[in-house]
Amino acid sequence: MYTKVVLNSQLSPIFAHQLWNNFMKHNIITLANGIRVLHTYIPYTRAVHCGFVLHVGSRDDGQQPGMAHFLEHILFKGTARRKTFHILNYLESVGGDLNAYTTKEKLCLYASLAAEYAGRATELLTDITFGSVFPEKEIEKEKQVISEEIDMYRNVPDEAIFEDFDELIFPGHELGHPILGSKQSIHSIRREDIQAFVGRHFSGDRIVYSIVGNVTEKQVTRLVDKYLRPLQLPAPAMKRTPPPPLQAQIKSKPIATNQTHEILGGRSYPFRNRKYIPFLLVNNLLGGNAMNSRLNLNIREKYGLTYNISSFFSPYTDSGAWGVYFACEPTNHGRVRRLVMRELRKLREQKVGVLRLNQAKKQLCGQLTLSYENLLTQMLSNAKELLTFGEVVPFPTYLSWVEAVKAEDLLEVANELYQPEAISIITYEGNTRLNGHSLAGEAESKSATLTSS
Repeated sequence: MYTKVVLNSQLSPIFAHQLWNNFMKHNIITLANGIRVLHTYIPYTRAVHCGFVLHVGSRDDGQQPGMAHFLEHILFKGTARRKTFHILNYLESVGGDLNAYTTKEKLCLYASLAAEYAGRATELLTDITFGSVFPEKEIEKEKQVISEEIDMYRNVPDEAIFEDFDELIFPGHELGHPILGSKQSIHSIRREDIQAFVGRHFSGDRIVYSIVGNVTEKQVTRLVDKYLRPLQLPAPAMKRTPPPPLQAQIKSKPIATNQTHEILGGRSYPFRNRKYIPFLLVNNLLGGNAMNSRLNLNIREKYGLTYNISSFFSPYTDSGAWGVYFACEPTNHGRVRRLVMRELRKLREQKVGVLRLNQAKKQLCGQLTLSYENLLTQMLSNAKELLTFGEVVPFPTYLSWVEAVKAEDLLEVANELYQPEAISIITYEGNTRLNGHSLAGEAESKSATLTSS
């Protein structure tokens, strides 16, 4: 099977590229209105994944944090042709899935369904993306829904701390704003604000319609001519400001939980920086999505001090963020932090050996491969690449970039980003009196006192 051959790590890079070019051609159509259509024909599947990906996210909210995410919600609440129920039922009635999400830099509306219904999905997605009417009644209702969503995330420490960390390392900048906004900013949104936001940001140059699956180029061309080509869109008005330099910040606050939560980290590299791939490897070694990471082995497994510990790397178009998150019993907080700093120091001072480096490369390539085997993921990531960089990089190219990394590259990025004086820290200080062991001990102490008296 093609999927077993093209991604085999034993293939030469040249042969892998040849296979990729034969089986995974991307057809890009640029329309007069600026929209780019990105089509990847996959003959071995019976499904299709398609969607609009827009180069607009929470960093473009302006003076109303949460606007892009609010728009994501309200786009499903009615068009000139459909009410909410008809939007939600149109694809689900044939077994399809309709969804959307907002990130710091992108807004994605997409569908997955049987390939025979590609036309149905394209028509619906076009209608809700460009034909929504933003009913006043639905706007007011959705304000309450999103307020509940905000409460849901703020009530979970291991969710809320990531928002507060972004605010800490991007102070006063749009990248530091919560994607959902605040209750105050959400309740200030009016219908005219939504219309103005769409008018500013829905220009064709910021939109890609991506379609991956068992749909031929001829079929896609017909859909494009019928639904996308006639669209009249506003003129380009793209303007983003990169964040200013950061001085390390330290912030803590008490919370009523029996665990202390902490993120320590800082700024990192943007997409396509030459150090992006080496730092992907460093992050994976440190605490990436694997049980053999250094943080997991040397802190959780060796000492049993934490259940949840990991590292992350969040690149953007002009900046990025990295961090280590952990949660532990408050009495163990200082020790866990010291152990984390020790692992960062090791990466700064000790070159990764040849064997371990090769293992790390294989692991990262394998993780990327599994992710890219998901056609929905492929559809969305291809569109994001095209929007951000003007091209779609062949997957084998990514693998070759990973293979080209040297141990010296890992040392370089670790020394640039993991210096103690550059690390910002945010801590949610748990209450030891809420810990079950402390309460039990307190009860035993009281019992002993009563008995002795």
